Amino acid sequence: MQLLMSNIIIMNITMKVKLITDEFQHRALKSTMHTFNAVCNDISERAFKEKEYQKVQLHHMVYKGQREALPDFSSQLVIRAIGVVCDSYKVKRNRHKQNYFKKTSAVVYDDRCITFKGTDSVNIWTNDGRMNIPIHIWNKEQFQYRKGQVDLVYQNGNFYLLCNLEIPTENKYSAEGVIGIDLGVKNIAVTSQGDVFSGEAIEKKRKQYHSHRQRLQKRGTRSARKRIKISGNKEARFRKDTNHFISKLLVMKAKALGYSLALEELKNINKRVTVRRVNRSERMSWSFAQLRSYITYKAELNGVPLVIIDPAYTSQTCNNCGHCEKKNRKSQALFFCVSCGHTENADLNASKNIARLGELSISLLFAQPSAELVTSPAPCGRSN
Repeated sequence: MQLLMSNIIIMNITMKVKLITDEFQHRALKSTMHTFNAVCNDISERAFKEKEYQKVQLHHMVYKGQREALPDFSSQLVIRAIGVVCDSYKVKRNRHKQNYFKKTSAVVYDDRCITFKGTDSVNIWTNDGRMNIPIHIWNKEQFQYRKGQVDLVYQNGNFYLLCNLEIPTENKYSAEGVIGIDLGVKNIAVTSQGDVFSGEAIEKKRKQYHSHRQRLQKRGTRSARKRIKISGNKEARFRKDTNHFISKLLVMKAKALGYSLALEELKNINKRVTVRRVNRSERMSWSFAQLRSYITYKAELNGVPLVIIDPAYTSQTCNNCGHCEKKNRKSQALFFCVSCGHTENADLNASKNIARLGELSISLLFAQPSAELVTSPAPCGRSN
């Protein structure tokens, strides 16, 4: 594995840090959040009325009035509220009506009103004074790269700090091979080296959540609607955790072998490809975009080269002889080449085609052409 010399690239990542609050701290943070968003609404009303969305001009218009109305509220948080309002009106289409901030919208803190005490606690300004609150950081090694302001958010009864990390990425290496990854529903991911991440357990879990929400919907009570939302959040967290797990394994394996990764371009796949009605819920429930984004940023962070290839005909082309025909795909799971008789799992065959296309892209990227590389699969009815 040979490293390629390049300029250091900084990657921006958001880390969620949990605040471990007692009852008094919880009330104080909630009160501060409500006050901050009330200030944002007052400033937003004035900005919309005067049609003034520039930060400096708006500051001169509203700062003094807000300080007089709320003398005990942090002056720095008033300044941050002005910035939040201006940012909300940056896009012109948002200026046709006044922007409104919910009571539990995020509070923006900078280093003047929040101080991290290592990785164990944080000193934060509240309506009841500054407080030292314990925190939980899932990756303390990465936290050293925290930069700039943080957002205080309230989710599912807990407070979190969303911190921006500016992490230097590793230099990309010259890949010794390519691992092709075929993304699907029955199998979430299949690699050209034979690794299969089955979707069977995931589909079972999805059906459990789906049937649970159906039962709650039939009740129609306020409590049932609240539990439906909780169930949806649980399923989203399960999906996110699974995608993180799969993406990490794929990237770490590629890095250990000195290989690159090749993925399909699946943008607008739901518009291009249709499925039967009975399979629609299964197909639409899993986030391919999320899994691909996780693989992409983890590969960038670890210096693993990654290419995106055109998925056209990869599932209908034989990786053994290159013959492409719709009849090759006997079923969802079986690939049988009508030309050479090659039989293989359909997803594994597709991943091998993706890997071969990835080899071509990687060679062009690093200017190392190879005579053995193949071109993209031919349209159906032809051979490469």
